[in-house]
Amino acid sequence: TRRETIALIGAWMYSLITPNFTRAEWRCPCCYKDDHDRQFVEMLQELRNAIGPMPLSSAYRCERYNKRIGGVGGSAHIKGIGADVLISGERAMQCFEQARRIGFSGIGLSQKGPIQSHFIHLDILPRKAFWTY
Repeated sequence: TRRETIALIGAWMYSLITPNFTRAEWRCPCCYKDDHDRQFVEMLQELRNAIGPMPLSSAYRCERYNKRIGGVGGSAHIKGIGADVLISGERAMQCFEQARRIGFSGIGLSQKGPIQSHFIHLDILPRKAFWTY
């Protein structure tokens, strides 16, 4: 019915944080909290607009989950200002270049091992840093 359709569209719209990122992508797999910094999310959307689709493998993490997976203390993920983007090859280079242009302050590159696990970490912690995993 029309009412059900409107309800479904409303639920789908609520699930969107930006035109291309959903709350589900930001949720901690442990507690399902989806805490995120608006400026950071808008920067990620700008990056997505520039390079095209970029699935997130990790965004917000509660402290418990971050510790369980071996994340660093004080991680940008815990603060809602860090995310890992699944990307490899030439698109990873484009992502890196655009991320620097947009103003991400932390960029970590992991391009070793199986291609499906290649990613780039992005954050806006108050420092400038680049590293590889």
